Amino acid sequence: MTNPKLLQLTSEDKLDYLEKIKKVDINRKNMISKILGPKIESMIKKGNLNSVEIILIDDIAKLIGILELYPDLPTNMVKKILFALTYFIDENDEIPDIIPNYGYLDDIKVVEWVLDDVRDQIDHMPRA
Repeated sequence: MTNPKLLQLTSEDKLDYLEKIKKVDINRKNMISKILGPKIESMIKKGNLNSVEIILIDDIAKLIGILELYPDLPTNMVKKILFALTYFIDENDEIPDIIPNYGYLDDIKVVEWVLDDVRDQIDHMPRA
């Protein structure tokens, strides 16, 4: 298994993703949720999850939890989370998911990038 720390998002990647995030339709949240569950279930059913896949599923769960725990998140944060979830769902993203041991490396980097950013913003949000 390749070390996910060896793969990094470039500044160009991040700029490209930020443009894509602006275009995310937050009204597709329920549709994304309906696809997300079966995707994770199929990964688990295949068995033998590697360390990247386990971390990725855990981080996806954290993003979903943030959406549920913070229903009044700013729209830009919701869009970032939905972008990360959509990126994970897309099996033909930068590195196709079907490539053994490598297919989820890009997914985990995108999800980590969004999760870190959202956590940082939540830490600075005023408490009600």
